[in-house]
Amino acid sequence: MVARIYPSQTEKFKDLSEFLRIVEGLRPRWRRLNFPTQTKKIRTYSEEKALWFRGQSNADWGLSTRIWRPEYEDANEAEMRLEFESVGAALAQPGAVADKWNWYFLMQHYRAPTRLLDWTTNPLVALYFAVCDEPGQDAAVWIIDPWRWNRAHVKDLLGPAVPGWRETEKYLLDLEDAFDTDENENQTRQNWPVAIEPPHIDRRIVAQGSKFTVFGTKKNMTESPTINRPKGEGGKHAILDKVVLQQDCATRIREQLNEIGINGRAMFPDLEGLGKHIAWEWKSRSVASRTKVGSKR
Repeated sequence: MVARIYPSQTEKFKDLSEFLRIVEGLRPRWRRLNFPTQTKKIRTYSEEKALWFRGQSNADWGLSTRIWRPEYEDANEAEMRLEFESVGAALAQPGAVADKWNWYFLMQHYRAPTRLLDWTTNPLVALYFAVCDEPGQDAAVWIIDPWRWNRAHVKDLLGPAVPGWRETEKYLLDLEDAFDTDENENQTRQNWPVAIEPPHIDRRIVAQGSKFTVFGTKKNMTESPTINRPKGEGGKHAILDKVVLQQDCATRIREQLNEIGINGRAMFPDLEGLGKHIAWEWKSRSVASRTKVGSKR
């Protein structure tokens, strides 16, 4: 596979302000590299059209979903969907779920294996998810142009899709049809993921500014041959970028995010999120206290 060009991955930053500087320079950087940008041939477009961001705690990971991990090799997606809907009906917020897509989005947000990958329109939210785990390696924030991605990978689709459109129906079968397929991989015949806008059916989805890519049969977005082709090379074009965060900066950046209200309590506006945030706060204070005591010796 040809090595990908991620224009921003060599940009170095050690604090929040430098990260925001990199994000602000994304489109100018793409233009200097002669990457294709949106035109009137696609749809009315401006610099204000939102990019999507995804934070990952390991910079070496590609862009793949939970259901493709080795521990779920024998998992049956239709069985998992049925169990989640059957048991979750009594647990979901009233009126939150009305169709198969709403159930599927909830499965993803409550950590059941799906073919969905989370994105957000807020780069600070993505940065939080990149640093919220204990730092053990360099982390990364991925950036995608969902307009350009869909145009390159889904026929006749010129921007982010919406559940219920004919282009998205091919990605998620009705449960009855899902059980009629021979293998789990036959849950869809589509190849590459589609960028899709979810309805605001849950507080977590709203708080995180959530967007999704729903996968077909291809298991890693970074393997698409359309990524980051300069103008004039022919073929379809998609733009994908990556900002790498060195592990020794993660703790400080998480503290800076907390100072402006980007923390577990805000990202998960429920009792679980509150509990995790309190645990992190007090753990951080304990570490800081021990560090100060040690420095006096």
